[in-house]
Amino acid sequence: MRKLTAGETVFYQGKPYIIEGFENLDKIVCKDTKGNFKILNITELDEEHQGKEQSYPPPVESLNDKFYQTALKRLEIIKPLLQARSKKAVRERAKEYGYCAQTLYNWINAYIESGNSILALMPKYEKRGGKGKTRIGKEQKKIIDEIILNRYLSRQKITVAQIVREINAIFYKKGLEPVSYNTVNRIIKQIDERTAYKSREGRNRYLNNLKPSANSFEVSRPLEVIQIDHTPLDLQIVDETYRKPIGRPYLTLALDVYSRMIYGFHLTLDAPSLYSVGQTLYMGLLPKEEYLQKTGIKGKWNIFGIPDTIHVDNAKEFRSRGLKTFCEIFGINLEFRPKGMPFFGGHVERVIKTVNMHVHSLSGTTFSNPHERGDYKSEKKAVFTLKELESYIAEWIVNIYHKTPHNGLDGMTPEDKFSEGLRGENGLPVPIRILDSAEEKKFARISLLPFEERKITKQGVSLFKLRYYDEALSVFIRPKSNDKYIFRYDPKDLNQIYFYHPDLREYIEIPGVKKLYPPPTKWELDTVAKETKRYRQREIHNEMVYDAILRLRKREEEASKKTKQARRKKENRKIRSPLSNKEQQNTRKPVSGTAKPKIKKFDIDFED
Repeated sequence: MRKLTAGETVFYQGKPYIIEGFENLDKIVCKDTKGNFKILNITELDEEHQGKEQSYPPPVESLNDKFYQTALKRLEIIKPLLQARSKKAVRERAKEYGYCAQTLYNWINAYIESGNSILALMPKYEKRGGKGKTRIGKEQKKIIDEIILNRYLSRQKITVAQIVREINAIFYKKGLEPVSYNTVNRIIKQIDERTAYKSREGRNRYLNNLKPSANSFEVSRPLEVIQIDHTPLDLQIVDETYRKPIGRPYLTLALDVYSRMIYGFHLTLDAPSLYSVGQTLYMGLLPKEEYLQKTGIKGKWNIFGIPDTIHVDNAKEFRSRGLKTFCEIFGINLEFRPKGMPFFGGHVERVIKTVNMHVHSLSGTTFSNPHERGDYKSEKKAVFTLKELESYIAEWIVNIYHKTPHNGLDGMTPEDKFSEGLRGENGLPVPIRILDSAEEKKFARISLLPFEERKITKQGVSLFKLRYYDEALSVFIRPKSNDKYIFRYDPKDLNQIYFYHPDLREYIEIPGVKKLYPPPTKWELDTVAKETKRYRQREIHNEMVYDAILRLRKREEEASKKTKQARRKKENRKIRSPLSNKEQQNTRKPVSGTAKPKIKKFDIDFED
């Protein structure tokens, strides 16, 4: 990650420049070593780590959980010191948690230099003693947790000192070693402050003193808070082949709360999922020039970068460990909407409502309800395919919505508000974090894909009854071992999967032993599995799967003229993954032993 802010040094064509400010998000005003000013395009800057040995984070699910929890605790300790820091504040915080001040300074510097990545706070060792290490057994921890829950988190508001005395009295009776005040205090400090306040002070005082009012939700800069939500669009669409109706698509949309600019979006025929969220988030992380070129849209969509906070609701697709850890790795605070606090998602809901109101003017609209629709025949009037609708919405975002004055912005347009926010107060530009290198962008894209754990055998690896093999897997073939490895996959293109090589610390593309065009999808393989179960066929081999897919496609082709469901399945295969056509046709050359393989770069393509 790279942090763009005033005073930072960047390189363009090998020459250093000092950032003076932003012209807009895609261009920065810089000064060279001779004091000459130059406007540089952010996307054309040299990679920050160019020429250096690069180290990429491991897949989010494979992180050492013990070390990861330690990193989270360290982050909680230094959080209050990240914005306002003084020697006195650091010393007091260090004393409170039983550390020396220099340790906290080391954590703070490592965290900031990493671009706010939680990985910078993970221990670099396996075992360690010393200050700050809680040395208590499982039985002791269980007793401490029960006392804190039943006694400390109560309206009696018992002090920590009293809690320690009660705990040690129980320990004495059980013949256990007493626990120190600092140990118990550290455990209590890990409790969410709002939870503790509500339990000890009561709901009314919590609502009056801590719970924000609907009018108090404010942000002060661009990319400080992004809100994400889904909705089915009030519009029937048609398939590309027969132009017959196939149903309503779902829209996932992300909004920058400060400027009301749309950060990213994703259209799909499937119900909202982690994949939808990942595609939307990935679109927002990166510049959109290439996307606009591919969709033939003239204009600029100058919002991208790593947000500070993402607000989401409590749907299961937002609760996955993969999304949570991805956000922590990139220094993103993932916040869930508290019950009874609708304003936490109000901004994005209003924009989604605006989009739906706009599609009511398009042919094929279902309107909001049957009464409003009347005798309008939505399916007969449907004209847009999914790709055509995506282009239409993107055009509307870029050249209408972003350029229309907004009541909530005192009459400013979202574009103007975003540019104003970048300049900051008193002429000091706000810092913006961006993905730095092609490898970082590839890591981000793959990390937002679903994964499976599999054992590696002489035949390679089997995923969804398909077989994948590459020489890079050979060193991990251990017949007597039960070790499993993480393989990520794109549900809409299973011609290849992605293996995280634990020695090279990189994702390796593993091709299928056979390819199909268009590529097989997860939904097709699920259908094959159902067919297999239906005929009680226990063993099914790689070739049989491909033959079954081709048979199903032929059957689907014949039925697609007749049924909406078949047309919907066929259309879903055309909504491609964010890989270019060129990349889908090329395969990385195999590697042998542990030599570092050449991994082709991922073209950025948000088009599905």
